[in-house]
Amino acid sequence: MKEPEQGAGFGHTSNTCSKKTNLVFLKTHKTASSTVQNIIMRFGSTRNLTFALPNGGHIMGWPRLFEKSFVLQEHIAKKNTTYNILCHHLRFHHEHIRELMPDDTVYITIIRDPVYMFESIFSYMRFDKDFGIKNTTEPLKTFLDQPSFYVKFGKRRPAALYRNPMFFEFGNIRTESDSESELSIESDIDRIKKIFSVVMIADHFEESLVLLKHTLCWDINDVTFFKMNARENESIRSMTADMAGKIRQWNRADVMLFDHFNKTLWSKLSKLPFDWRKEVQVLKARNLQLQDECLQSDSVSKAKINDKRFKVYQPAGIHIEHFQLKENALMNETCVNMAKSEIPFTRELQEQAKNS
Repeated sequence: MKEPEQGAGFGHTSNTCSKKTNLVFLKTHKTASSTVQNIIMRFGSTRNLTFALPNGGHIMGWPRLFEKSFVLQEHIAKKNTTYNILCHHLRFHHEHIRELMPDDTVYITIIRDPVYMFESIFSYMRFDKDFGIKNTTEPLKTFLDQPSFYVKFGKRRPAALYRNPMFFEFGNIRTESDSESELSIESDIDRIKKIFSVVMIADHFEESLVLLKHTLCWDINDVTFFKMNARENESIRSMTADMAGKIRQWNRADVMLFDHFNKTLWSKLSKLPFDWRKEVQVLKARNLQLQDECLQSDSVSKAKINDKRFKVYQPAGIHIEHFQLKENALMNETCVNMAKSEIPFTRELQEQAKNS
């Protein structure tokens, strides 16, 4: 007898698997990771799953390597907590995370084309200030002309963050953080491949979510989204072909990482037991339906937002888009949670953990 297809019936999972509820999401910077985190936080909070939460703030000790002591509940006088989800910014340390999470935990993460990721993190983290070039007309171009020279001035952060910043997030997986040897990089990619069941690609976001949905045995409604923490167009620097080439040259390990998992995404999609292209269309249609039901505007950063649940962090000189809900959507839990930004969502979960 033929098993029902995964994803049959407009995005509903079949009866042949059960939803995975134990997961680690390595939240990387400037890769659409806040959108994935919102999906995971909604999934966990509506099912009363237990999050391993930051002990203050919304990051887990980043850029230091993850330690158990960064978790809020480890400081609350209780019996040992069994955690389901770890999804806040941290720098990966596999052994320390394994001590915390159940054995059947699924590991997922997301990466992005290194050219656009590097441009984004350069702006967002104000690398121009670190390098003393913030007053130049084109700081990124200035940096790329002599990156090794300027990195010497980057005293505020670990030097490894300025080169291959995506690989930096993988922490102790990277055996030689300054190595540009192809063999060493390939060995590190192989370790990532063994640990992470899904490495999403931000540049193919809906396709990645279909693969994630299938891997976790979730439904299409579990992976709907509004795009979180996107920069306004005016905050995005122009990029020439020459600059893009220099970014790829400077971030060779990140390029190899991206190229490997970009190929892996399409290979895994092609092997799914259903038409993933139809699933992508179903997801896009459902997102549009929810936008119509919930959102008054998805680009209101010039307007005053009084509801703290929807306020987002605005770095100096960068405008981040956020959401304004329709009046009748303010009582709709799905709409509210989809539009809720990371910091207020995290605070709510922290309060619940303290009071439970």
